[in-house]
Amino acid sequence: MSLKAENKEELTFMSKKIKDENGNVYVKKKPFYKRVWFWILAIIVIFAIGGAIGGGSGSDTSSTSESKSNSNDKTISQNAEFRKKFDAIVVGDLMSHGDGGTTLSDVEKSLGKPSTTSTQDVQGVQVKDYIWDKGGVSISVQFNDDKTVSKDITGFKFSRTPKFNLDAYNNLADGSSYDDVVSKYGEPDGLNEMIISGEKNVTATWITGTKGGTIALTFTNDSLTSKTQSGLK
Repeated sequence: MSLKAENKEELTFMSKKIKDENGNVYVKKKPFYKRVWFWILAIIVIFAIGGAIGGGSGSDTSSTSESKSNSNDKTISQNAEFRKKFDAIVVGDLMSHGDGGTTLSDVEKSLGKPSTTSTQDVQGVQVKDYIWDKGGVSISVQFNDDKTVSKDITGFKFSRTPKFNLDAYNNLADGSSYDDVVSKYGEPDGLNEMIISGEKNVTATWITGTKGGTIALTFTNDSLTSKTQSGLK
């Protein structure tokens, strides 16, 4: 088939012949929107635009979620390390000028420069009060003769399954040991520890791991002496 014949067939396929009353023949071409190539091109363009929008949106969402996740993970990691450093601080007896307690220089090596410092009178003894703040967590350490005589942590929160409920709280009897309570319900979120004349006093607070409330327990020489709760179920 000649090139001329092929062009003629293509023209016939894409056009329509019309004969007027005088016998003249005209070729009426199909509108562009009725041609096959137009719709094929339109479909390709639609898919390309949709893919670009969907891909961009997914990428932005993924990037935002990843950024938030990384930020949360970093805070949790920093706070966990902060807590470990707090737990490592040893408290000495206030009435023995903190003998046996972690020294101020060692605490500063561990925690760095304090956020605030002050002095106050505790049981007639002058003490230095140093506070470190980090990621919403606050550590307060008191020193006498540059040795630790008390420590306190607030704002820290563990991530754990709630199981310390109202029934468990009500079943806590006076004299229950600190270690037994911790073995059942985990370490307290908040903790204050001080030793005066050989008597160790600990106030432990559970904010996480509880059924809808807060629990505060006081231990003297590791034995439960008082308890309070708010909002437990």
